[in-house]
Amino acid sequence: MKGLTSLIFLMIITFNSLCSQVNKGDSPFYEQMRILPFQQREELIVREVLSGDIPEYMRGFVEIRFKSTDAFGEGHKVTIFVKPDYITIGQDKSSFIIPMSPAAAQKIADSLNCSLPTPKLVDIIYSHSKLKVEPFNFIPRGDRNETPDILYDHSRVIFAQIKASGCNPGVFIAGSKKDIVITTALEDSLRRRHNVTIYGWHRLDGTPIQPVHNKHLVTYVDYSHGVRLVSNKILIDGKEYDYRDILKDNVYHVLLSNEEKPFKITSYSY
Repeated sequence: MKGLTSLIFLMIITFNSLCSQVNKGDSPFYEQMRILPFQQREELIVREVLSGDIPEYMRGFVEIRFKSTDAFGEGHKVTIFVKPDYITIGQDKSSFIIPMSPAAAQKIADSLNCSLPTPKLVDIIYSHSKLKVEPFNFIPRGDRNETPDILYDHSRVIFAQIKASGCNPGVFIAGSKKDIVITTALEDSLRRRHNVTIYGWHRLDGTPIQPVHNKHLVTYVDYSHGVRLVSNKILIDGKEYDYRDILKDNVYHVLLSNEEKPFKITSYSY
């Protein structure tokens, strides 16, 4: 009980601190998107990211190396390249870690020769991250958690957590959002078009708050959702492969996925 009280107190202090540091008016993108209907907001997100309105630290990738075994039990050395944070729009004080639909996420990923992670990779990314933060959640009240205000406020909470840790934006961070992920459920054309799969939001002990879940419609976007891009270029034992091809391979797919069968489809529809 004492630990819970301390955590609640920390959350209150963090939220009050961030509100005193940043006004919503500091983000021109927020002022634009907050008045738009859903589809136009999604289109704006894609345009802003692809036009280059992102922090400098989001232009590069972080290299992660790990060992994994294939379907025959043979060990391999795998290297993947991921963004240090979830997709963020704007610069400096205007930066906004922006939730979006899987369709918008997929458009951005395809344009940048990237893909979305599998649940297995979300776990690996978390374990290798430099900064792990305690998930910060808002109490559900109707559809409040889907509103632009809450989306933006959660972004500011994360930046406040980064500052409180002594790090700077751009640090390789995890635990701050649930990931939009890809699974073999994408081979179901109805699910691919109509449902989003989310996973993650790890506690500091490494356990995810959100198990793999694909019941939400693609138009459901709340503050806790994030998009982490994974480069389609990966290395296995020093040789370059395409992430998507490996997920479809009968032997190698388990290097990147916890699922027994290989993928047939590795992307959402848009």
